[in-house]
Amino acid sequence: MENLEKPKSKMGFGKKLLIGIAILFGIAVIANIGKGKNNGTDSSSSQASTDVEKKEDKKTYISIGQTLKTDYFEVTVNKAELAAKLNTGNEFTDQNAGEGNQFLLLNTTFKNIDKESRMLTDGIVYITYNGKDYEFDKSETILAEGFGLMLDQLNPLISKTTTLVYKIPKEIKGPAYYRPGRADSEEKIYLGDFK
Repeated sequence: MENLEKPKSKMGFGKKLLIGIAILFGIAVIANIGKGKNNGTDSSSSQASTDVEKKEDKKTYISIGQTLKTDYFEVTVNKAELAAKLNTGNEFTDQNAGEGNQFLLLNTTFKNIDKESRMLTDGIVYITYNGKDYEFDKSETILAEGFGLMLDQLNPLISKTTTLVYKIPKEIKGPAYYRPGRADSEEKIYLGDFK
């Protein structure tokens, strides 16, 4: 009987290269697993990250009357006020906030600074109350001239001033911010400290 052994095939250069890359990648992953964790030996990196967090907490935002420039719009909150009743100038569209609620009225000017028409969206009001951040992302639909956006679209370099209306609880107190629709998360306008 003849011994019919298969001839040993040589591994190609491509396979060797792939295996080598996979091994190097594995070593890099294992080497980086422990990085970023403070094992009690490096307090400077922990202190540095705490300092960064403190700086972010103390970030200064623009306030009422100042203009915030976003990708597509310049946004100015001209006036912010709290009211129990919304007076639109038309008795059929006037509204009460309801028991335990109040309206936050933001008289706001939007100017399209892009080179094409852009749609306006209401945005979000943030209020910090009792250590929690609350998001009020639904504005009230007011069918009266000078209120809301109603999916308005502005041509380039055109401005529109309107009053945005948000219903919020009367009990809520604390610093409030407005982030216009389509603005980055850090692009906010400080509305004041609600008391």
